Amino acid sequence: MIILAMRYLGLEIDRPASITLKMANKRVVRPKGVISSVVIIVMRVSTIVDFHVVLEEDGAYLMILGRPWLIKSHARNDWGEGYMTIGIHPN
Repeated sequence: MIILAMRYLGLEIDRPASITLKMANKRVVRPKGVISSVVIIVMRVSTIVDFHVVLEEDGAYLMILGRPWLIKSHARNDWGEGYMTIGIHPN
């Protein structure tokens, strides 16, 4: 999450970041801190996530939900076909 989005949502950093992030453009970024245990709902899938906060110039998107959220939301994707489906899927 970028600092601008954090401020807009009224959230605050509650602990320092202990990692570095490698962005899609190969830059290495040190987050400013972490916002812990934020409840989010996307496509009727509710989960709790921790957001690492980065400067606006370090992040191209307001927020990125990564692999842990995609796994919990049962995301199914077919990049070759160009689509992603979020939610519970029948086998």
